[in-house]
Amino acid sequence: MSISLIIPIGADNIEYENYRPYIFNFAPDGISLCIKSIQGLDLNRFDNIYFTILEKYDKKYYLSLLLKLQFKKLGLSNAKVVVLDEPTTSQAETVYRTVNCENIEGAIFVKDPDGYFCGDFTIANSIAIYPLDKLEMVNPRNKSYVELDDQFYITNIIEKKIISRFFNAGGYIFDDAAVFCKYYERLYLYEQLFMSHIVYAMLLDNIPFRPFEVKDFQDWGSERDYNYYLLDRLWKY
Repeated sequence: MSISLIIPIGADNIEYENYRPYIFNFAPDGISLCIKSIQGLDLNRFDNIYFTILEKYDKKYYLSLLLKLQFKKLGLSNAKVVVLDEPTTSQAETVYRTVNCENIEGAIFVKDPDGYFCGDFTIANSIAIYPLDKLEMVNPRNKSYVELDDQFYITNIIEKKIISRFFNAGGYIFDDAAVFCKYYERLYLYEQLFMSHIVYAMLLDNIPFRPFEVKDFQDWGSERDYNYYLLDRLWKY
């Protein structure tokens, strides 16, 4: 089964008018954070890799060129930059527009650009999870939490409310991009639409989701969080 990796970076922010979005800043090894965010995955498993960005910031900061040079350096011949002419209102909309712009078929793996994890996965409806109690530092209000039954199926996912020890680590797999789009079209008018709302609607229709627990989770939810992570590593080593 084909699977595409989508890294949605379509949000607008007034801070980005004067400063390049931090997620395009460089890690100590010279790789942009948004590319670093996917390096814990086996990238050979993906037919295509899509980084979706905004045209206004592409023109201002030459983001397409920055990314493409790194694709070449890293040998990511199947990676592509998708440029949207207008900001999106949600991560789900960015994914939806990417699927439609690129005529993506088959499964999709949606990966947040502001964090890192390692782990294997099966091509099936699923969510990357990590236990809250394994983190040394975390802002629990910025997570979506996942509840599991005794058969290890996901029964609930909810934003910013701790209903279990597991939270979404920033990865979603949908085994059919067309089904994802159908549910987005049903919910797109929902105020503050999250990816978790798409999953929850599918759960209500008895579409099963499995979790896959990841390792070496790193939370870069903001530039401040990433700087703290770097300082913490320096103190440890």
